[in-house]
Amino acid sequence: RGKNMLSTEEVNVIGQITNTTFGYSSTGETGYQVPAGRSIKANLTGETGEDQLIVKFVTVINIAEHESQLSLAGHKVSVEAEIEAKSLVKQYINNLKKEFKTATKSTLALKEVDASDSIELINYNPNSPHRTIYYRRNTTYDVSA
Repeated sequence: RGKNMLSTEEVNVIGQITNTTFGYSSTGETGYQVPAGRSIKANLTGETGEDQLIVKFVTVINIAEHESQLSLAGHKVSVEAEIEAKSLVKQYINNLKKEFKTATKSTLALKEVDASDSIELINYNPNSPHRTIYYRRNTTYDVSA
């Protein structure tokens, strides 16, 4: 085990907390509830040689303009989506730390090292100005306990 590497037990605890497709976290009885129409998923990786947690936020947005306008700096919809993503991911991370502390009595340290967002058109009708898009934000954290 490296200086800051997670133990197998710590990896398993994080896996249980972040697994919303199977296991106790999928029931929704405890843990962080993501608002309707949004998704937050997290997974651990060690590809860089360091333990990292990648948190993926996705939401669906309906707009009444061409999607290329969203890439313009300061566009209202893009700014609002980014603010919401950052806020919900922060709440998710805070809940993850709290649940980790409860399960292990150890403190989980997460340091943000990268973040990127993207927009993907998912519904287009040439006869209508309305568009449906996915807004995605991926945030990567260095993890230690």
